[in-house]
Amino acid sequence: MPVSPRVRLFGLLCLIGGSLQLCDLPLDVWWSAPTSPIHAVALGIWGLANIALMGGPIGIVAYRLVPSGGRAMAGAGLTLPGNLSQIAGMLCYLLLPRSASGQVLTPLGGILITLGMLVLGMATLSGKRLPGWRAWTPLLVGLSFLVQLVVIQVPFFLRRGLPLFAPLLDLWGLFWVLLGLVMVWSETGPAQAPLVQT
Repeated sequence: MPVSPRVRLFGLLCLIGGSLQLCDLPLDVWWSAPTSPIHAVALGIWGLANIALMGGPIGIVAYRLVPSGGRAMAGAGLTLPGNLSQIAGMLCYLLLPRSASGQVLTPLGGILITLGMLVLGMATLSGKRLPGWRAWTPLLVGLSFLVQLVVIQVPFFLRRGLPLFAPLLDLWGLFWVLLGLVMVWSETGPAQAPLVQT
């Protein structure tokens, strides 16, 4: 069954969002100083990326890659506010650089996105509506952030600073790109779980 162009758009948005995060990588590596004008550009790109990444959880539900029900709604219900929290955090960094709001909203957003994608990922695996490795892509989005947190937190507790904090976060985009590609080219989900059930 062919995928509706409107539904495929969510996968394309997710792909764009992940690509924007990856585009942020060179900016964070070479121009990471908070006083650099490029730093503001990097924050703006991250905020735009999170707007586009909202297509990921919406697309998972719209494609019916997860069985309809509580877990699907809980996963999306955690991820979307997480994206909004990240966007609000980026705006705070840009417009209110001396405020601590950005330092609260961005980690909170990351946690919500991670929890939501873990729930959606487990629901996708148990739903068995994607074959092979593609079924793992939503879960990999959540797991990759957890791995990055460990890598980031270890040097923090060793008091060696966090020089790789932003670049590691940017690499999260790889897994969002993979999820977007799966949604753009996959016809398995809608074929196995039609949008209108009788």
